[in-house]
Amino acid sequence: MQDKEETIYLCPPVFRPPSEAYSLLIQLTEGCTFKCDFCISNLRKKFLVRDVKLVKKDLDIAKKQYGSNVKKIFFLDGNAMVTPTEKLLDVTRYAYTLFPNLERCGVYAHSKDILKKSDEQLKMLYKAGLKIAYVGFESGSNNLLEMVNKQVNKSDHIKASKKLMKAGITLSATLINGLGGGNNSEMSKEHAAESADLVNKICPDDDRIWYIAFLTLMVPSGTEIFKKKMKGEFLEMNSFEILQELKTFMNQIDFHNKNANCIFRSNHASNYLPIKGILDRDKDKIISTLNYGLTHRDILRPEFYRGL
Repeated sequence: MQDKEETIYLCPPVFRPPSEAYSLLIQLTEGCTFKCDFCISNLRKKFLVRDVKLVKKDLDIAKKQYGSNVKKIFFLDGNAMVTPTEKLLDVTRYAYTLFPNLERCGVYAHSKDILKKSDEQLKMLYKAGLKIAYVGFESGSNNLLEMVNKQVNKSDHIKASKKLMKAGITLSATLINGLGGGNNSEMSKEHAAESADLVNKICPDDDRIWYIAFLTLMVPSGTEIFKKKMKGEFLEMNSFEILQELKTFMNQIDFHNKNANCIFRSNHASNYLPIKGILDRDKDKIISTLNYGLTHRDILRPEFYRGL
């Protein structure tokens, strides 16, 4: 009788960055230690850091199934950077002993998780192979960050970003269009302006590659924002308002380092208009694309095509 094939453990629903589409997904943690008003990652999961032996077992199974084909590993879940440094080092190093062609490991990280680790710890993680961290900025507006229960402020985002860069870990940060809601033009302007200022201030002096992306707010059932929407306390932005907000952000991008290599993306499934470029050298081109979308609404992604 043939032995039943072992399977890699995953705790659904599984969330991973679009750029990790072809990565090996390994469940290091479950859920998230934060409960942001717009997020569903914690609604069906109780947070825990899995036993390192179980994580290594999943890596062993992956080795049998994929062998030398594994080039990237993404450690789930919502903020796996919160994992104690020794455990994170252990599983990262173990992964590199198994997969000869492994290029990088990555995690989601909250800015507070990064700040709790020392410069030395982050450097050790980088040397072990943790090469990229995906950080949800959401906004640079302290007022908006407090409104959505992000439990972080703009200064934290700046300090965390600089700590990552100092350690050599690539920053991939996301902001959310429409987070302040519709019919609130002053909050939208503040969100865009403060977010641009945040991005300007974390721009490094060298030409390393780093990433900034915009998602567009989706309001899944069960989230705190959804509850506010049902009570009439939150109104979603329309596509015109979303593009105007992004244009306001882009107009205020002004890097001190004109050789910066900030890869900008606003082409997630949630976005109305796919946009990509390099900041801030492609700023004018991106604004031109936004202006075209604002005057040619027929090219925008229909609501029923948008999704998480």
